[in-house]
Amino acid sequence: MLLTRRHENLTFMGGMWVFPGGGLCPADTAAEAFATIPESAQLECHRLRDLDGNALPATACHGLAIAAVRETFEETGVLLATTAEGHHADNDVLTRMQERRHAILSQPERFATSLQEEHLQLDLRRLVYWAHWITPSVIAKRFDTRFYLARLPAGQVAVIDAVETTEMTWMTPAALIAAAHDGTMLISRPTLYNLMDLDASVRQHISLNAILSAEARRDVVPVLPKITKGEPRMIVMPWDNEYPMLIGSGVTPLTYPERLLSLPSRAPMER
Repeated sequence: MLLTRRHENLTFMGGMWVFPGGGLCPADTAAEAFATIPESAQLECHRLRDLDGNALPATACHGLAIAAVRETFEETGVLLATTAEGHHADNDVLTRMQERRHAILSQPERFATSLQEEHLQLDLRRLVYWAHWITPSVIAKRFDTRFYLARLPAGQVAVIDAVETTEMTWMTPAALIAAAHDGTMLISRPTLYNLMDLDASVRQHISLNAILSAEARRDVVPVLPKITKGEPRMIVMPWDNEYPMLIGSGVTPLTYPERLLSLPSRAPMER
């Protein structure tokens, strides 16, 4: 599992360990970006829904997945793209794409045009839609975040951008959870909960192939925590009995899958 450490000077989650990722931008929903998705992959949208349970338009589903691929490339250099025949990009193509990486950071629209120039495409079916987390409504700076799982393409090596990220590590979910609990690594709460979810999947399915196959159609429900008043402040999950009584925007009562119900229903609020 790849985690990166955000730069200490960043106002949001500075110094914390998180999954690679970032924000959706207009370039991710532009025609040029959609043109990088093969027609066979455009026919299926990954079941993304809003907080009311309504299916997102296909353009929104595809745009969010494109953003995940682009941000992963910007932050780690890992390119989740293939040739039209489904093969991973060769070393020459990867080298040319890496040379464009700095420019893509400031001009995200160049990601799609670079893929087209290299005759690469984004088969979004290779992404497993994993989770949906929303920042509590009482927090000033909020995010509505979708998480995806993907295999590192053969022959590729992750390299941090040294702009938003300062370190990176490959560790098992269990090792990362242990590092968070003993204070060795400061891991964001959504990241930690997703690691616990991933660890349960690893223990159940063992191999990566089995995980990707078993989780391909997993049931993803929104997680919008609330925060208690007083000290210590606690982050309360929607499956906590006290959740409906707490102040703040919440999610419509849902039937949460057992894998989430087995996770802690509340935790101390991080700094």
